[in-house]
Amino acid sequence: MYGSIVKLVGPIADKFAVSVLLGLLITACYAAQGIFLALALARLILGAGSGEATPWIAAFAVAALLRAGLIWASEIASTATAQAVKTHLRDKLLSHVLTLGPGITLKQQTGDLQTTLVAGVEALETYFSRYLPAIVIAIFGCGGVLAALFYVDWRSALLLGLFVIAYPAADWFWLRWRMPKHTGMFEAMGAFGAYLLDSIQGIVTLKAFAATRERRQALATRAEALRRQCMATLGVTLVRHGLTGLLTLSGIAVVLAYDSWRIAAGELAPLPLFMTLFLAREAFRPLERLEKEFHTAWSAGGAVEPMLTLLAERPPVGEPDHPAPAPRRYDITFDQVTFAYETGTTAALSHLSFAVAENEFVALVGPSGAGKSTLVSLLMRFFDPQEGTIRIGGTDIRQLPLHRLRELFGVVSQDTVLFHGSIEDNLRIAKPDASSDEIRAAAKAAHIHGFIASLPDGYASQIGERGAKLSGGQRQRLSIARALLKNAPILILDEATSSVDSLTERAIREAIEAPAARRTTLVIAHRLSTVAKADRILVLEAGNVVEEGAHEQLAHTHGVYAKLMAAQEGAAA
Repeated sequence: MYGSIVKLVGPIADKFAVSVLLGLLITACYAAQGIFLALALARLILGAGSGEATPWIAAFAVAALLRAGLIWASEIASTATAQAVKTHLRDKLLSHVLTLGPGITLKQQTGDLQTTLVAGVEALETYFSRYLPAIVIAIFGCGGVLAALFYVDWRSALLLGLFVIAYPAADWFWLRWRMPKHTGMFEAMGAFGAYLLDSIQGIVTLKAFAATRERRQALATRAEALRRQCMATLGVTLVRHGLTGLLTLSGIAVVLAYDSWRIAAGELAPLPLFMTLFLAREAFRPLERLEKEFHTAWSAGGAVEPMLTLLAERPPVGEPDHPAPAPRRYDITFDQVTFAYETGTTAALSHLSFAVAENEFVALVGPSGAGKSTLVSLLMRFFDPQEGTIRIGGTDIRQLPLHRLRELFGVVSQDTVLFHGSIEDNLRIAKPDASSDEIRAAAKAAHIHGFIASLPDGYASQIGERGAKLSGGQRQRLSIARALLKNAPILILDEATSSVDSLTERAIREAIEAPAARRTTLVIAHRLSTVAKADRILVLEAGNVVEEGAHEQLAHTHGVYAKLMAAQEGAAA
């Protein structure tokens, strides 16, 4: 496990070495304090007078001040290491999640991903900044103190060394026995966090269906599972703490009892006894520091597996080995495209073939599950088809760098995604360097400028999380404005009018039709009124095109399109 954890972080050897060096110097200061105090105490007890003890007391004070400064520097070094680990891990994980694209949500819940990216990184941050340095400090610090004691009195050093070795040995055997039975804390934390996030995001739905009581009980069940795991972990660590504390006190007591007997027998001078008294305590201090940081190793053990699982996920698409230049025209061709989300499942698209000419306004309609949104996901290369080819301007999109390919699209999806911030911030996502005039022109084209201008703060108005301060229609119009601001050569609208009123639908339809003559436009719609003026309508069913033509032509047939029209007219009546 430790090798896997170490592989996750970047080059931190220099910061790690500084933390270890400072820790060893702190241990040396503690040992020096004990030696100086023993020398001062020996002078006083032997009747040499306070004058001879004063220099050693002064030396003790200097060592204490130096230790305080080193502890301060050590905290700074630990924080620097933690920040380096956190920055590297978050960059690595977030970059990988963005590379994986939306397909990762088919395999993991958003809450689980959040737990891995937040709590998991926090656990490993402390592991590298405090626990691993504590291991090295314990090995060399304890060895250094025992070496100093060996120089003073080798018998005491050997006896104390048995207890120092027994401390980590007993700890290891205890944890090896108990840890496998209580390592589910991080998993329980992830399950609770994921369920809680779902509950918060769906709170309106839960209240609307009066389902808050059942959801609260389910949350309580997960909270209870988390509590049990935490209490089990606490029980293991408390027994461990008691065991190691017993070994520490027993070691000091046995050594002092042995040396006291030797003093009484005249085999040991007072000074070695005093040094043994103080150094015996310092021999265990690095181990106690290690024990205090142990919970970070426990947390890291639970956090590393989800991280490695996430990083082991391979992106569904990759960059081309030999990138092709950007296309000079923007027609779209699907040639015998077949795609299924998972091997062995029913294909969402089956040998689909069609073409969209440059600057043509084409609508895609059909019943739910026909493959319309899947088609858009493939066009933007969130996934690659198992068979067939998709071309833009005659170039296979798999030969285009992903960022270059996606620069070609302005997209408005059914599930409008807006971010916490101002209206202008959300619009600038499409074009960060857009001028104020460009932003306002896009808003006017999307019929949203008047509403924005009526707000007290105008374009600086905050819209809340996911645009919570806006209505559904306003969010959709803002999304249209964002797509128009990008001014990409291909415009895609995926169910952009599915959840808006008739006035908003008409505004969106006007926004679609206005620029359609100067860009390639693909519109997916259930509301057929939205696409009545399309140059061509493709009707999809079971992953393939079953009808094709203009609105008037398809409306007078008795095919799928006519049935969809009849169903909508019947529903409206």
